Amino acid sequence: MTSAGPGAFAWFPPSLTVTDDEVTVAAQGCFVIFRYAIRPRPHIATLCGPAGRNLLEDSPVDHLHHRGVWWGHGDVNGVDYYLELAGGDGPAERGAIEHVRWRSISEEGRRFGLVEELAWRDHRGEVVIDELRSVVVDLAAGDRYVVDLDSRYTALVDLAFGDTKEAALPGIRPAEALTTAGGAAMTNARGQTGEAATFGQPAEWLDISSSRSVIYLGAEVTEGVACVDHPENPGYPNRWFTRGYGPVSPFPGHHFQPDRALARGAEMRLRHRLLIHAGDAEAAGVAAAAIEYGAPPETAP
Repeated sequence: MTSAGPGAFAWFPPSLTVTDDEVTVAAQGCFVIFRYAIRPRPHIATLCGPAGRNLLEDSPVDHLHHRGVWWGHGDVNGVDYYLELAGGDGPAERGAIEHVRWRSISEEGRRFGLVEELAWRDHRGEVVIDELRSVVVDLAAGDRYVVDLDSRYTALVDLAFGDTKEAALPGIRPAEALTTAGGAAMTNARGQTGEAATFGQPAEWLDISSSRSVIYLGAEVTEGVACVDHPENPGYPNRWFTRGYGPVSPFPGHHFQPDRALARGAEMRLRHRLLIHAGDAEAAGVAAAAIEYGAPPETAP
């Protein structure tokens, strides 16, 4: 199946396809713009950029659990909801984040949405967290689009989140060409660049962008994806987990924060906006887009 960027193929009206296993937005039935899969864990597998190529890498050989845009935490009451293979440095007990059902699927013009119910189930089979996850894809701009992520976590038991860097709510694994190791630029809202300067630093947003050849055409285009932290998120502006070889996350567990607990019946809400764009962070107006999302104007460079 071939991907085509929303800018390069804007004249093709997008359409929504829903199966038991995935939600897909595509043009002409084959150019995939967005794909959300529920197996082996719910995640965004495809975000197509202006070059007509996937901006994400889903389950690379170095980290099987890095699934495009994914959610997980390595230590919740001593249970690992992050790794997928046996071994590793986290807790020995493994849990699972499972799709329960689609609460709603929507399509209105060039705007598409899903609301999903998920269960965080521990190694004994007990559900300890009910998650309600919303993903909205808005293609209205043509050569750029936004994906809004909104998760509400309700504790069914008293929860203690361990101090681990293996946490992603969400995590983003960009395609190899969009890693700094692959030549891409990584820039945050404070003007810091690269892994060494951005790792562990608070920032309202972080952008990764690079040039790639446009599918079929050969000419190069600069494209990227920015993640914007919502100002009402706990810990805002969050300290970022960044790696030059790939993964970034605006919610690095408690690697940079004190341990946090969530009492039974309490709720934690996390919201983020992904901006898929042409150009680098400055040309794409990422700072202005962050203000539109709610970031205080004085934080933008």
